[in-house]
Amino acid sequence: MTAIDTGLLFPSTAWFRALAEAVAADEPRYRRLGYVDLTLGVRVGDAGFRLVFEDFGCSAVEEWDGGAPVDCVVSASAEDWQELVGHIQGRGSADPRHTLNSLVLAGDRFTLAGDEQLGVDAFYRFNATLQAFVEEAAKVPTRFA
Repeated sequence: MTAIDTGLLFPSTAWFRALAEAVAADEPRYRRLGYVDLTLGVRVGDAGFRLVFEDFGCSAVEEWDGGAPVDCVVSASAEDWQELVGHIQGRGSADPRHTLNSLVLAGDRFTLAGDEQLGVDAFYRFNATLQAFVEEAAKVPTRFA
């Protein structure tokens, strides 16, 4: 196996599950961030994932074709997601221009959508936990598709 073969493939359910496992390993931090009740759709190019956040962590990760209900969906191209993940891995965390919130608010590369305003609002209500979740990428060896 070469160095290029190591790490979890991004995007994949295994990669997002590794983030969820990192969250579970740091429960005190996530308890401080507060209770979460959100089902998030994530679109990475053509790939879709459904992440269920409840209590103080992420309880489920599955592939998602858009059929199962979600509160809201964060979408971007595979290249833009890879840039975000690479940025986090290079720094250990996101700078202010690379947070989910700032990327979604800019709306040019990352978008946020939902069928109901309450679901979209949940993204902002639980944003600190979602950002911490994405920043767990710094701990996950990754290879890109």
